[in-house]
Amino acid sequence: MFCRLAGWEGSPSGRYLDVKVFLEGPFNGTDMNPSTGLGFLPLSQPYNTAPWNYTGTESVDTIPDDVVDWVLIELRDTTDASLATGETIIARQAAFLLNDGSVVDLDGSSILAFNHSIINSLFVVIHHRNHLAVMSANPLTELNGIYSYDFTANNSQAYGTDAQKDLGEGIYGMYGGDANADNTIDDFDKTVSWLNETGLSGYLSSDLNLDGQSNNIDKNEVWMLNKGKSGQVPE
Repeated sequence: MFCRLAGWEGSPSGRYLDVKVFLEGPFNGTDMNPSTGLGFLPLSQPYNTAPWNYTGTESVDTIPDDVVDWVLIELRDTTDASLATGETIIARQAAFLLNDGSVVDLDGSSILAFNHSIINSLFVVIHHRNHLAVMSANPLTELNGIYSYDFTANNSQAYGTDAQKDLGEGIYGMYGGDANADNTIDDFDKTVSWLNETGLSGYLSSDLNLDGQSNNIDKNEVWMLNKGKSGQVPE
């Protein structure tokens, strides 16, 4: 199923985005634990603050089934991944990430559609509120108007060196632990975010495994293991 999202301005021109990515925090060995039934996911996209400053108005009346969290999708058009800086961004859109790694429309099932012309090659960036962002190391492949990319299949699928976490069994995902979203997993994520939120419940930046609670599990099993890692998406 295809559906144009509100954030891609204009009418769709037969171009679609089919992307798969995993987050380390909620990964359970096979897929990710969904957050839909926990009741803490916001009904409106959460990327309208720094550092993302995304002004899209995506919102829903209810969270669809099997949703893990909101993600912010960014398209970049250039000739090579090393040149895919912020100046090459052609579109951004908030979307839902499902427990199987699919990035979908607000209806919880449709892949994303966009109307922008591609001049060179298309690269995709995935932002998440407390995991390190990743960008495709290679141009997205296109077949019948659908641009596809699977970050989970290999560590080299993400631009940079060791830019994804080995989740086991040949599966890779975004590093968890960047609670203050400054693109680095360090002591500030603990002192600024986790220490102020530990013991609380809700939609929390320090809830690294996305179970609706901030506690020692987030600190010891996610943040501590990844301390020192930084994002490698070109700026």
